[in-house]
Amino acid sequence: MVATWSVPFSLTNQWKPKTMDFTLSPELEDYRQRIRAFVADHILPLEANATNFDAHEMIDLKPLERLRTLAKRAGLWAFQMPKSRGGQEVGIVGMAACYEEMARSPFGPVVFNSAAPDDGTMICLNKILPNDAQKDRWLQPIIDGSARSSFAMTEPMPGAGSDPSAMLTTAEKKGDKWVIHGHKTFITGAQGAKHFILVAKTSDDPRKGLTAFLFDADQPGWNIKRRIPIMGPEEHGGHCELIFDGLEIPDENRLLEIGDGLKVTQIRLGTARLTHCMRWLGLAKRALEIASTYVAERKSFGTTLA
Repeated sequence: MVATWSVPFSLTNQWKPKTMDFTLSPELEDYRQRIRAFVADHILPLEANATNFDAHEMIDLKPLERLRTLAKRAGLWAFQMPKSRGGQEVGIVGMAACYEEMARSPFGPVVFNSAAPDDGTMICLNKILPNDAQKDRWLQPIIDGSARSSFAMTEPMPGAGSDPSAMLTTAEKKGDKWVIHGHKTFITGAQGAKHFILVAKTSDDPRKGLTAFLFDADQPGWNIKRRIPIMGPEEHGGHCELIFDGLEIPDENRLLEIGDGLKVTQIRLGTARLTHCMRWLGLAKRALEIASTYVAERKSFGTTLA
């Protein structure tokens, strides 16, 4: 696809046409077509049978593992990750095309290991973890699909929501550890996740007052208070309310420098906001296709709706 529009010459009333080529490379177009075929052949048929759903209207783990094995064998796994770590390394444009196709089904993204919150967590950790040892420890299990992750930032009112600077959860340095106290809410994927990114307040500085950390689910000092019901299908692990009452995190599990928590959130959420749009665009296009078929067939007052 080639788009054409006009932009003004500087200091004149003339207009000069510019073009931008949106044509995908042969490699990316091949991925896109293979994903579309995989979704049509293997994922869409599952939607018609409610026995494939879990209690929260998401794909159940048994059919999910079967489909994930097929996706790995087909070379359609973790598109956002480097090939050296088992991904496809397609870049942002490739992610846009691939995520749109896989999200024609609400079950699609998780099958290809490209669903929230793991998608954004993998991108973030791949960018900021400083060495292979830490990537092997925290990132690789998520890439492999043997561990799920969660990102704990949002808090109940009056705490941090879209404004991270309102953070009330605190991290206090004691020796070589940080002690966490606070309350988080609507934390996606928390139930059953193994690796967490946590953002907490470490000072009153309006720009450098937050710090980000990694912790494991089996560490003491925190708990899931409840899983919060929502409308429609949920991601695996739901959206949970978390209580921190003395969780201790070694300083070696701090992400970037003290006070770089806002920077981590920007890295974590920047691409993730784009990939959310990519996925929802794919589902919206399918919904429009379903509606278009319906209005061409549905008769009312002696004529079809279309």
